[in-house]
Amino acid sequence: MTEKSNNPLNGKVLYAFGTSIVNGHMANTSFVDDIGQANQMTYRKFCVNGATARTTDPNNIVIQIENAPTKVPDLIVFDAVANDAYAQVVDDPQVMGQITYGYDDALDSKTYCGAVETIYRLLETKYQGAKLLYIATHKTPARDLRVQNVMQATALKIMRKWSIMVADLYTAGNFNGFLKSYQHDYSYDTVDQNGSNHAVGGTGTHPNAAGYRLFYDPIITQKLKTLVTA
Repeated sequence: MTEKSNNPLNGKVLYAFGTSIVNGHMANTSFVDDIGQANQMTYRKFCVNGATARTTDPNNIVIQIENAPTKVPDLIVFDAVANDAYAQVVDDPQVMGQITYGYDDALDSKTYCGAVETIYRLLETKYQGAKLLYIATHKTPARDLRVQNVMQATALKIMRKWSIMVADLYTAGNFNGFLKSYQHDYSYDTVDQNGSNHAVGGTGTHPNAAGYRLFYDPIITQKLKTLVTA
């Protein structure tokens, strides 16, 4: 039996929703491309740079899901923090919202909590049977650490409520964008001369090729394999 046939991800269909970290910033190349190509998957990215969870911004993740094809994939990855992580969100209860108790409650997607629950409910109902993986993205100096801590903790509580598996780059995985050497070696702000993500010298927000390869790809690959073999 060949190694290819032993790979549980081979031939699977993967959809990706969320922010620039899932999309791959200016090069449009991320862990989704790495993992999809390495495991011979069919993958489609609907994520958009700058997308929020909250629907107060017209560039939001809810719209990505609503506009995506109805064909059900095997696997879905998504994130939902980076572009909502501001003090004016976490410090205002009317904007932050709250996690609902039940599973049929009315959801206000203009609040952060309501939006994340809306994202999950849409994914679960539109793509019933697909396996979902939430990506808790790494710590970035582009956002206040206090705010990131609140947002990531809230998102993880929502994932636990809805029984969603998490690839937790925020509290594990060794990628801390606040470290200057990590910023330089593992992130980029502008593409290299070939238009790719092999540039270095970034500010710690968007992983470059090495950042994805060393930190994102292994954790997410293992989680996806767990989902399809469970």
